[in-house]
Amino acid sequence: MLATTAVTIVVVGVFNVFIDPLGVFSSPRIAGISAIKPYPDHHREFVRYASARHLCSDVGIFGNSRAEIGFDPESIALATQGLSAYNHAIPGTSATTSYRQILWLQAANCLPMKIILGVEFFDFLGGTSSRPLPTLRTDPAPRLDVRFFAESVFSITGVRDSLATLFLQRSRYPATLTERGFNPLYHYIPEVEQSGQYVLFRQRAEENFRKWTHKPLRLRPTDGGVSDDEQAVKAILDTLAQAGAKTHIIIYPYHAQIRMMIERLGMGGLFSDWKRLVFAVAESQRSRGNSVEVWDFSGVAPETREAIPIKGDRKTHLAHYWEAGHFKKELGDLVIARVFGDQRNFGVKLERDNIDNWLLLDRQRVQSLLTTPSPLLDEVNDILSDH
Repeated sequence: MLATTAVTIVVVGVFNVFIDPLGVFSSPRIAGISAIKPYPDHHREFVRYASARHLCSDVGIFGNSRAEIGFDPESIALATQGLSAYNHAIPGTSATTSYRQILWLQAANCLPMKIILGVEFFDFLGGTSSRPLPTLRTDPAPRLDVRFFAESVFSITGVRDSLATLFLQRSRYPATLTERGFNPLYHYIPEVEQSGQYVLFRQRAEENFRKWTHKPLRLRPTDGGVSDDEQAVKAILDTLAQAGAKTHIIIYPYHAQIRMMIERLGMGGLFSDWKRLVFAVAESQRSRGNSVEVWDFSGVAPETREAIPIKGDRKTHLAHYWEAGHFKKELGDLVIARVFGDQRNFGVKLERDNIDNWLLLDRQRVQSLLTTPSPLLDEVNDILSDH
């Protein structure tokens, strides 16, 4: 009996390591068996850290779900420059998580020398008081230890994940994470075909309204100190500067619907103040000779004004957005290309001599949308009138 139990446990462990649903054992990805990995719903930091450490890429992409879904490390702009990239972004996380990931990579001698760092206005909104920053002692890098094996290899969870991997190989629209950390969001395609993209826009807009209106309208704590997110971004830039890395800070390309809601809810000035704050943090580094750029892609532009399909339209798939807060890789590719040298007009690189004029023009464009009749304005008014 004991021998049978032991053999069963060993077989389960070997099977789970062979399938390697989390991609942490560097097991070969076999077509039709384990090439496509399921999107991880646990050990998300470890999944990325293990892959990133294995690849030791030239470019690292950090941020939240907007970066994870929008920035494809296999973008043509990066490939044509011979750059290897990895997407470290994790949904629902703040700059503190990015800082922790960077510390781990640095300790593993795998810190990328070019960084794309997405920053989020809504993380800064409310001015949460700063907490002690993570360190390698308080937040050591994840590793293959007894606890991980117990939870993910010799467990029902491990078997479930392995079986899910086998079934996923035959899925037309798999929920997956690529070998380079990109979430292509294929599983949203059937949702669009079933419900239409209008529903995705509307649901997200209402969720955003509820989240935003619960936060105080400030960027720093009431005592005037540095907020938690500002502290983390400063720490990231300090660490990267000391390592000699170049950082491209990205202000995400929000759809115009979000910009109009921000303005209508009285946060338009605060949004501009936040951009100034991010720019000032970067300028502080630049004044010391460190390589930091700030790019603003949130402005009103043809790419961010894509018309939302009407209710009931289940055929239209937008070129650039899943919903107002999450852009597709097609738009992310434009962002990456612009940052790495493309000369087209999408996005503005913030400099000392253009930031004042740009922020004024940017806000005027949003305010113009709010005074010009359009289906988008009707939709924004409808969302806000419901609350």
